[in-house]
Amino acid sequence: MKNKPKIVVTGHDTNYIYPWMIMARSFANSTKGNIKMIAGNMNGGLQEKDQQFMKDYADFLGIKLEIMDLTMPPDLVTQLGRSINGYFSLLFLDALREDFVWLDSDLILETGWEKIFEIEKLKNSNRPIVIRAVPDRKVTVEQLKKKGSNGAYLLNSEKYFNCGLMWLSPKNWKKLKFDNTWQDVIRRGPRLGLEFIDQDVLNYLLHDCVEILPKKFNYMPGDFDFASPVITHFAGYPKPWTMSSKAKAMYFMREAINWDRPQWRPSREGRLKNEYLDYWKHEEEMLIELKASRPQLYHETILRKKKITADLNFQEKLKYLLVRFSTIEFQNLILRRKPTLTGFQKDLW
Repeated sequence: MKNKPKIVVTGHDTNYIYPWMIMARSFANSTKGNIKMIAGNMNGGLQEKDQQFMKDYADFLGIKLEIMDLTMPPDLVTQLGRSINGYFSLLFLDALREDFVWLDSDLILETGWEKIFEIEKLKNSNRPIVIRAVPDRKVTVEQLKKKGSNGAYLLNSEKYFNCGLMWLSPKNWKKLKFDNTWQDVIRRGPRLGLEFIDQDVLNYLLHDCVEILPKKFNYMPGDFDFASPVITHFAGYPKPWTMSSKAKAMYFMREAINWDRPQWRPSREGRLKNEYLDYWKHEEEMLIELKASRPQLYHETILRKKKITADLNFQEKLKYLLVRFSTIEFQNLILRRKPTLTGFQKDLW
């Protein structure tokens, strides 16, 4: 059917609804064409009030949102514990028939991202392609190579991919009988040295059924290889939506002081994550829009944000105050020459 919508899917628990909102807004603002979003509800992890809130917000954005119930077997629920929410994509591969694109909640999408649906299959492929994804960042691959114990990386060292953004084919998944084997791979995960949740399971199973996408479809801040992304993936820690204003300032201070010593930075990565500023801009715009147009949604959004926002601990607060007392901003205040601060400067200081 010509008008049949393309499908994107996502999945999370209550604590990830707030970042999902920021991702969904970037999706709504950058997407052209008929695309439907499906959000997974695994083993009742989303309460009724969570589902209604997501539907109300999706309606505000003009997104077609469906919430699909998914079930993980009881023994895997026990084995996986809190990490269970990392396995939504596998359940969607079993549940759906149509090809779909998986979106992590910690993404920002830009105009042109949906061209991922237009990429044609490689003609020289010997096996049915189940997944299209971007190689993981260099720092992760180097760590896996150094350890030498991760079974997924050992099988797929040349094409070890990240699962923040994936195009997936349920038809080929079932054709190759992976719907009958992935649960056993999880059960054997500790013996296989698997550590990155669904990512290692998919790399282990699909090492010869993968096509590599350009980095622009899943650029991860901190990587040196920058290529005008249409999708930015805020992988790793700290997550930008969890930091209070003081925590943001402290983070950038520590990153800047250790600019030539990545191992001492909070991010432990190569480049300074300047993309965090773009993320906070998206977040700020979302809150301004909600406050002006949907006060009730805005009020509940703020309550959800407060629950997941982390402030500095006592020791960090002392360091923060020491830095504040030694900055030009503080000297200006003492001399009654308060600087004019705008936007992110106000948030950081």
